[in-house]
Amino acid sequence: MRTIIQTSFAAVNLYSEYFLGLLVSIIIARNLTTEEYGAYSSAIWIAGLITIAINSGLSITVTKFVSEFKSKSEEQLKELLGYTGRLLLSRILIVMIIFIGLIFLGAILSKFPMWLSLLLVTSAMFKAYYIYQTSIFKGLQRFEVLAKTSLIANPINLTAVIICSMWFSTIESFLMAYCIACIAFAFSILRFNKLIPAFSISKNTVFEHKKRVLTQVLSATAIVFFGAITFRQSQSIVLEQSGFLSAAGYFNLAFILATAAITLIPGIYQEILLPKLTRAIAEDNVERNILQAQRYLLILSSFVLFPVLIYAENIIDFLYGEKYLEAAFALRVIIIFRVLVVINNGANLTLISQDKQLSMAKVHTLLVIITLILSFFLTPKYGINGALVVYGSLSLILIFCFYGLAAKIGYHFLPILNVLKILISALLASTPAIFINLHLTGLAALFLGSVVFAIIFLHLLLLTRGYDDSVVFLFKQLRSKAPKYLKPYFNWCVKMTS
Repeated sequence: MRTIIQTSFAAVNLYSEYFLGLLVSIIIARNLTTEEYGAYSSAIWIAGLITIAINSGLSITVTKFVSEFKSKSEEQLKELLGYTGRLLLSRILIVMIIFIGLIFLGAILSKFPMWLSLLLVTSAMFKAYYIYQTSIFKGLQRFEVLAKTSLIANPINLTAVIICSMWFSTIESFLMAYCIACIAFAFSILRFNKLIPAFSISKNTVFEHKKRVLTQVLSATAIVFFGAITFRQSQSIVLEQSGFLSAAGYFNLAFILATAAITLIPGIYQEILLPKLTRAIAEDNVERNILQAQRYLLILSSFVLFPVLIYAENIIDFLYGEKYLEAAFALRVIIIFRVLVVINNGANLTLISQDKQLSMAKVHTLLVIITLILSFFLTPKYGINGALVVYGSLSLILIFCFYGLAAKIGYHFLPILNVLKILISALLASTPAIFINLHLTGLAALFLGSVVFAIIFLHLLLLTRGYDDSVVFLFKQLRSKAPKYLKPYFNWCVKMTS
């Protein structure tokens, strides 16, 4: 029951943040040309990189150790928060100096007014503070706080963008709306600070776990920061710098849609996995949790992967308009690799839970070098196709490297028979969805086909026994509360999963 409640609050947070964010990107894209949207995407990527540079490694470490210390010692928890608070302040100072220097040198954001560039950097600092605070609440498993802050800040963001689209439809105006949103996120979470244990950021505070935490922060910094350079919309800025402005917009659009699709269902499950696994380690029940996570990440990912592959053009035309249809192929490619990375999260979380971030950092350092080489040779020559090859190659290297590292410490992927049960069920369920797409168009095909796919997929999983035993409890609960005429159906479901 606790997991269900946490998942519900995580859903509110994720849905409001990602899908209002998706709506914002749709409004902006529809009000800018493809070239302007490419330039806007590059500016936002740099602002996001500033936030990541401040938070990289810090947030995931805070979530992990807050979850660990909250049940051990409140004093250690306060010392942890004090120590990481000092790290955050020093990060903000260093990153601000570096990026402001780059702006004055004309190395970044040179196409925009100086005041706007400085405002973007400052706003990114506010967003970094918000992310740091959310990592604390995730560790405390206070997901209701995240839900409340999202419901405060996201409507402000949406309102600002709507106002810009109606009266000030320029790149500069939309970037200012982004700045307003960053500040709104920071102030929305300030009101919940009283729920965090009081701590001091004084240097006099001695934290006995300092070495362990610092090691994790440094290694996780390489993982997150290098991961952002490698796997976020970095190819958008390479495309823009290479003169492919429209392609930069297409790649960014495809990445946003693929991220939103992954967030739609499997993203919620991922949100609560790290605290859950940290607790499982204490209870010596890691392997069962990892296998269960893999199974449900694969099932949940299939719910979004196959409809997106079938209806990519329908989705883009409905959301962004006909002028962005060229992004459909990029969307299909990116969603495949995003799903593969998500499914591999069992290996990632095994490494994190066993304090193997240093090995992960080495992998990401290697990937950055490969990114620079491939981006130099492929993207400028082949445009968006080259960018997709770079993105796909890096995803596969990451997956195989993490899997190999995790296997050395006892990690096992889901048995191949279970994988086949899920994938074959999804492929069979796709057949009527493809048939519908051939005879209907637009939103009608997308909606009807997705519903038909989901219904058939769910029942094929029952027939192939693609679920695990944990679903039996859910069906028993539904059977007890279902109307009399539905009880035979749920009896059958219980029988198929028992």
